[in-house]
Amino acid sequence: MNFVYYTAAGPKVNRPPLQNWKPGAGAKPLLSVYNVPMIGPFLLTETEILIGRDPACQIALPLPPISRRHAAVARGAAGWRLRDLGSANGTTLNGAPVGETAQPLRPGDLIELAGAARLVFELSPEGPLLRMAPCLWIDAASHEVYVDGSRIEPALSPAQFTLLDALFQAEGRLLSRSQIVAVVWPGVDPAGVSDEAVDGLVKRLRQRLRGAQGSEMLQSERGKGLKLVRM
Repeated sequence: MNFVYYTAAGPKVNRPPLQNWKPGAGAKPLLSVYNVPMIGPFLLTETEILIGRDPACQIALPLPPISRRHAAVARGAAGWRLRDLGSANGTTLNGAPVGETAQPLRPGDLIELAGAARLVFELSPEGPLLRMAPCLWIDAASHEVYVDGSRIEPALSPAQFTLLDALFQAEGRLLSRSQIVAVVWPGVDPAGVSDEAVDGLVKRLRQRLRGAQGSEMLQSERGKGLKLVRM
């Protein structure tokens, strides 16, 4: 059964099953971005985190409706709090407007900036973080992959998972054939890996994602390579 997180005032957010998100004793707070491709999650490791369109912000969101210095989350004696920095288009917390008076944050709270970016305040799971793009979740520890909140079953093969993980880490950049070979078949002479082997791996990964209706995440450019794109 898939776990779908939502707040009464906010839109639904598809999530992997809840058991993958049990925080351990050393769990750290983070902000996950749900509708901006290839951005986040962000561990909150400083006392104050600025969010805005300005690249100098710790969380930079390149969306026109968002102000250059839009909002901030800060850690105090009572925990983390959110405040708006006088933005032009506003900030909401679980659907309620947030002004310059800081509001407390609790795990699961939904933050919206200018109606353009949706972030969720949560705690990191035990072990490696689940990494995410819109609709794509990868658990580096278990090698489980979720698309649209549904786990791909049976699990991807080691080669398929390695390729998908490499494409994710490339953050939308193209991976050339030689780069794919180096990642999936490390230590092997590239000349010994046929084009059929590479094409077959890509084809099988597309087929596995298609079962979860996510085939459009993989995009090939003839003569250049393969990349992961927003769904």
